[in-house]
Amino acid sequence: MSLVSSWIGGTRRLVADVGRHGLLFGPVRRAFVEPAATASDELLRLMLSYYGQRLWHSGFIAGSAGNLSARLKTQDAIYISTHATSMASLRRSDITRVSLSGDEPVPENVSVELPLHRACYLADEHLGAVIHTHAPALTALSVLGIDLCDFLPEVRPSLGSVALVPHAPAGSDELARSVVGAVESGAGLVLLERHGAVTVGSDLSEACDRMELGELSATAVLMARDGG
Repeated sequence: MSLVSSWIGGTRRLVADVGRHGLLFGPVRRAFVEPAATASDELLRLMLSYYGQRLWHSGFIAGSAGNLSARLKTQDAIYISTHATSMASLRRSDITRVSLSGDEPVPENVSVELPLHRACYLADEHLGAVIHTHAPALTALSVLGIDLCDFLPEVRPSLGSVALVPHAPAGSDELARSVVGAVESGAGLVLLERHGAVTVGSDLSEACDRMELGELSATAVLMARDGG
């Protein structure tokens, strides 16, 4: 009887999650959906909407303060969240297709951080996703100038290196150049001074995992620093 109850409870949670995000998660998603995303813009839009909502539910994004993109490797294109879009209800229609090479006009509603995203992909052809959030603990580290890896060196295998870049205006070429320099040096997580964090990855799953690990680790460092 307990096995039946457990199965029913697990099924209810799965149905609730699928209803909330409109997408399968876990092993099924990782095994079947995400690998196919590079071949279909519709699947890529689904993945972006899922991860945008996931980051919002995790408390890494408030309202529209964040952006994410993924690369369609079969085309000269990236897909990026639109400007001033609430991540809490990010939909497929809130994702904009943009030429990677810049050969096509840029849509008016594209995220202000397009230069940063585009520069990362142009610098490394192996990148498949870029995520920018204002995750609170990581933002605090950027304000305090704390080196995450000095405190927790075991995060390096998952994050690569962690870099801190000086403050620059949002959406500026200066900010894009600073982030690209860090990524080219091996950083998987880049702290933007007083402006949140950026993670990159071979796909959305890796970029999101890095953001989550970075935020959890930053929280632990701040707790230890404050004696709490």
